[in-house]
Amino acid sequence: MLRNLIRNSVRVAAIASVGAATAAAGRYFSSRRVNAAQRLGEALLEDDHLREAQRYSDTESEAALASCAAYLINAAHYASEGIVGPPANDPIGYERRVQHKGGGAFSSIITTAHEPEMRWQFQTEIPGIGQISGSRRLTNIGISKLSTQMKTPDTMSIRLPNGYSATLESDLKLSGPLLTVPWKKSTPHGVISLSDNKGNVGRLEILNGGQIQGTITRGSEIVGRFDGSLVNGLQFHQYPATSNHR
Repeated sequence: MLRNLIRNSVRVAAIASVGAATAAAGRYFSSRRVNAAQRLGEALLEDDHLREAQRYSDTESEAALASCAAYLINAAHYASEGIVGPPANDPIGYERRVQHKGGGAFSSIITTAHEPEMRWQFQTEIPGIGQISGSRRLTNIGISKLSTQMKTPDTMSIRLPNGYSATLESDLKLSGPLLTVPWKKSTPHGVISLSDNKGNVGRLEILNGGQIQGTITRGSEIVGRFDGSLVNGLQFHQYPATSNHR
């Protein structure tokens, strides 16, 4: 059940990003500079995977951690979508507040550095769902074959109302077209490390071609495995655990 939830949700997000690029193409061509803090705040408010995590956190903690990983992937991907060069930046120390249109959820993004890399601290509050805090860095590392290469290390802490918490660290790189066009979008690749307060530890890798692989373990047991792709969606296969601590 979780496998389908994650696969379908990620796949929908990927398709939606193409539509979003089409709608926003005029804005990007007329003003190539996307405000990075605004985009990050919007990305963090996409809470579908956090709702999945909340549903599974009491009884299937490994599934909750997998949903947190999907949340980070989508946030990192969307936060960099449309950025084809140095983005527009807020002044150092400025706090940008991004409010969700449908309720009381909000993200607070503080710009902490511009050079030699862009840095932000963030705090997101989604009533009834959870709190997310962490940091994001963005470094333009070069241009290759008409695409821009960016490095986006992120750290993230997720806390749910029932006491479940997860910590995630990513070392992702994104390749995107120099010109934002509807049929091309940035693609992340790299490694994500994840753990929670239920004893689960995981590692997920997104390969250059978009394939996804990885596992979640608890003690010496493998309790779940990631596979799939950015095109077809992330899948998480749970394994029966001999331990009752979930």
